Amino acid sequence: MNFVSALDTARMSVRLVTDPVEREGPFGNNWFVTAEVEAFGKDLTPTPHPAKIVISGDTSLVDLGAEDQACFFGRVTDNESSVFVQATATIQPGTCADGSAKPSTTGRDTMRATLRAQASRTISYAPELLPGLILGDRSQQSEHVDHAMKVSGLSHLSAVSGAHTSLIASAATILFRSLRLPRSVVIAAFLATLLLFVQIVGMQPSIIRAATMGAIGAWALFFGRGSQALPILALSTIVILTVSPELIHEVGFQLSVAATAGIVLGAQPLEAWFRPLLEKFLPNFWATMLSSSFAISATAQLACQPLLLTFIDYVSAYSLLANLLATPLLPLITVPGTVAAGICVVAPGIAQGILHIVALPTAAVGWIATRVAELPGSMLPWPEGPGGTLLIVLHWAASSIVLLKLLRRQRRSKPAVKIDAPRSRWTGIVITAERGLTAANVVQLVVVLAAVVAHGVVFWPLRPTMVDANWDIVGCDVGQGDMFLVRTGTDSAMVIDTGPDPPLARQCLEAARIRQVDLLVVTHLHADHVGGLQGVVDVATPQEMIYSTGSDPTYDPAATDLPDTARQIDQPVVGIIDHAQDDPEHPVQLRWSILSADSMASNENNASIVLFLEIYRHGGVVTALFTGDLEEDYAGMLLADQRIPAPIDILKLSHHGAKNGGTALIEHTAPTMALIGVGEDNTYGHPHAEILEALGPRIQLRRTDVDGTFAVTFQHSPAFIAMER
Repeated sequence: MNFVSALDTARMSVRLVTDPVEREGPFGNNWFVTAEVEAFGKDLTPTPHPAKIVISGDTSLVDLGAEDQACFFGRVTDNESSVFVQATATIQPGTCADGSAKPSTTGRDTMRATLRAQASRTISYAPELLPGLILGDRSQQSEHVDHAMKVSGLSHLSAVSGAHTSLIASAATILFRSLRLPRSVVIAAFLATLLLFVQIVGMQPSIIRAATMGAIGAWALFFGRGSQALPILALSTIVILTVSPELIHEVGFQLSVAATAGIVLGAQPLEAWFRPLLEKFLPNFWATMLSSSFAISATAQLACQPLLLTFIDYVSAYSLLANLLATPLLPLITVPGTVAAGICVVAPGIAQGILHIVALPTAAVGWIATRVAELPGSMLPWPEGPGGTLLIVLHWAASSIVLLKLLRRQRRSKPAVKIDAPRSRWTGIVITAERGLTAANVVQLVVVLAAVVAHGVVFWPLRPTMVDANWDIVGCDVGQGDMFLVRTGTDSAMVIDTGPDPPLARQCLEAARIRQVDLLVVTHLHADHVGGLQGVVDVATPQEMIYSTGSDPTYDPAATDLPDTARQIDQPVVGIIDHAQDDPEHPVQLRWSILSADSMASNENNASIVLFLEIYRHGGVVTALFTGDLEEDYAGMLLADQRIPAPIDILKLSHHGAKNGGTALIEHTAPTMALIGVGEDNTYGHPHAEILEALGPRIQLRRTDVDGTFAVTFQHSPAFIAMER
């Protein structure tokens, strides 16, 4: 683009090509959208097409959709293949004129706003979910519900997709056929319905794919060419990419094609195999419904999982169960809900009545999502590096083998005459083995078994999923990083650092049954201490967050997108957390003191918050010192200034037990117990042998690389014991 080399920041007038897509980040969610630049700069210089950019912005993108105009100031970067623009201010709807945006309101905007207002009068989760389930408008979803829909694997329901298009088109076709209209009229009405629905919900990649596929299928059926789904999917994909080749880079389009391919290839044979098993226990109606729902959900998930792992780093453990329960409710919501959306402006009373009816299954979807998201181990981190790549290869290989076996089983013709000759059970087994046990079958069986074993080894909880219910301090196993919880009540805690990985941080809070974070302390802004922040926020937004950072010229703290509520600490601070009066089940008083937080430190490690805790429990007090990544030279300065108390009960060793943390703090504080947050088989050599030797046999040691997530439980003060997971 001609403005990339000339400008770092520019005002831009754009037309959105796709709907905004939300992406999770370590410091909150961001929104991305592809747009065409109509004009840019102070004088709004026209830009010849095509001039496409990818915009990243805040929640001001939420209310915009494909084909909408927008005006904003953005910082431009170019990586030779794509142009990225980061919005530096709120994105305004409308075109740029006289330095401001003139809002434009379309019929779709009016309809969406009206539907949101009418949905707000319904019950339970319906006000948040109805706009998304009907029109793909997620703007009303709270952080809690949005997180639950993602973790449960149900977020595709609130982003209008091919399933919604198919339901609407099928309902319209049934209606037209019931009126005994000629086939040509039915086909024309079907195509008109598709076009109208696309206009209502917007030009989303999955909608474009589904509408094109539906149109080609209807045309083929009209001319007696059959309606084979796989060729139609292939042809529709070719047509779409020929017209708009840039869609191949859209995640929504990729997932839509992958899910449809999985369903087309595998759903029918999987359903044919699974239904007879259910019919042994259930009536035919329920067996058919459950087997169909299971087959569609399983094949779509298997096909999409490798693509999903390109932008999320976890697996939704219960997504198949959630989809099995929630997907059958979608027709009860989408079809009447779309009718309500279509008439909400001209007949608000009727639309409101319909929305009240569909609010019941919508509330059920919300309940399923939130309950599933709260189950232990609902998010399983996907392994990184070669191990994760190998697991994806095994996943696809095993899925392909099973799919081919099911297809062959389905296509195998049954003999016209069945001869029941008496023979022993062993004879049948020998004949079956002789027919099926070839070298190829042995290789395929080995691949499938290897995939099953590999998934089991990676995701099976080798340690219990919940920590001891009576814990007072938890050391979270978040890999090579720090995260510790200090209990302040039955379901509340102070969190000290968040580790590098949001799913692991979230998993630790869930294992400890934490629903409230009284204080989040980020000792410094290195990724292994703050990278998991979003995982904490997903569980409970901290009531207060404090952090420290230094003046290291090689490190840019501005690159860390902390929440606006976060407060930097650069001097000693004292605070108290006291839930003893209103929480008799777990009465605890916590006095915390920041002994050091040097904003002028040239080394980010030495800018670490040094936190001293006095935990009043069981009529006594336990003291603990958390030192972040403090290095030996700065620790010596604090000791020389007599700023470190002694003795203490618990010491969190600095810098994951690295040698540069020194032994002076260990000798000065003479702790009874030492804690280390460190990754198993890390390449840094943490903890160092010299540090372990300084601890000696007298000091109890708990380390996450050996013990996993562990809990420390206080007995009647001053004694305490450690409870391991």
